[in-house]
Amino acid sequence: MRSSLLLITLASAFVLVARPAHADVREVTTRVADQWKLAGAKTTASLPTKFLFDDDKQIVSIPQEEGTPSACTHIAIVGARGLSFRAKLSDAPTDPLLPPDVGARASSTAGVLELRRCDPRRPIRQIVVSSDAGRGAIEIVVARSPSPLPQLGSIIPERTGGALPPVPEAGALPPLAPQEKRAEIAEQRAKRDAATIEPRTTLRAGEDGTGEDEIVAEPGCHRFEVFGRDALRERAGRRFRIDLDAEIRENDHVLARDRTEAPDARLEACVGKTTALTLAFAGAPPNSEVLVTRASWPLPARLPPMWGPTTRSKMARVMFLRHLAVPSEDAVFLAQGSSGTTPLPLSVEPGGCYVAVVGVARGHARQLQLRTTVGARESTDERGAAEEAALTAFCVRAHENARVDVLARGTGVSWALAVFRIKSGIWEVGR
Repeated sequence: MRSSLLLITLASAFVLVARPAHADVREVTTRVADQWKLAGAKTTASLPTKFLFDDDKQIVSIPQEEGTPSACTHIAIVGARGLSFRAKLSDAPTDPLLPPDVGARASSTAGVLELRRCDPRRPIRQIVVSSDAGRGAIEIVVARSPSPLPQLGSIIPERTGGALPPVPEAGALPPLAPQEKRAEIAEQRAKRDAATIEPRTTLRAGEDGTGEDEIVAEPGCHRFEVFGRDALRERAGRRFRIDLDAEIRENDHVLARDRTEAPDARLEACVGKTTALTLAFAGAPPNSEVLVTRASWPLPARLPPMWGPTTRSKMARVMFLRHLAVPSEDAVFLAQGSSGTTPLPLSVEPGGCYVAVVGVARGHARQLQLRTTVGARESTDERGAAEEAALTAFCVRAHENARVDVLARGTGVSWALAVFRIKSGIWEVGR
């Protein structure tokens, strides 16, 4: 009975916290829509509520106008104050004769951001919203008008800190080293990390700047780096460098993706068996050559083979991305579980240091969290949903107990956990 009352109390507290936060989002959204209407917006529409998860990315379609398009389109995205996200227009033009689009991308401040475009030749069809930190609901307001509307800084100063100053001009871009030189530096960097360097490959981009290549990867962790040819374009007195994006896929499953704003792309993926992969890229100059380097490392030998090559590859990748040294001994604790929260007490030795790694064994997890508790200290990795694995490290002092909690959410999800001792010795006893 007492447990039931506690659950009801916790649920009520969650509702009381969630409702005011969402009410604030709705109030801000309504105020922005009303003020834009008063400023002369011809049409104003609120899109259906979206929910952003950790490391989530959503493509949102923008309804199109009927008849003659308006000169300006403004989009406001509003979330809770603690939610951090960014957005960009996914249909940015490639015509070098058109002026640069200064409102094509933005990052949130106190849970709000604004995108705008005043060019009827380029209607906004889609936006891409990406989560940087936190999870929660977002509201989207679309307004169209014959002239620019007031910025959010003058409508909701409590969220933006007042009117935003103009973005300073970054100045001239420095020259970029040739492809071969950048590839050589990347290979030297991998060699210092004891990698095996594979032969380079040269790919040809198509008319649209995209291309792909089929790759056979042996068991291990692989780093692919894609180098585009430097191509600066002049538009309205400003110079723009190419933005090369790439991804590695196994069939339709994306193993790694790089969408940073840079002329090069870096992809890191691990496979537990010989696997056919597809490397795809976009953003290169039309019909140009793209250079690909490849470095590889063996899988950690101590990862338990009982869960199969796919789970081992997910565990290996999260260890590889965190630059964790390969464990020298077998795991001291193994466990399996499914959806929900699973607490697992550990038998540990005073003065020992440990690494816990969990990987999705079956299904697709919407959330995967690994938390270790040692005494009054906690260590949490909440990035597991995107990588399908999570990792934490901890050390134990005298008279301390340790516990691992695995939180998994999703349909048909199961996971596997391994705990390794990476340091042993009574180094804290007696202090």
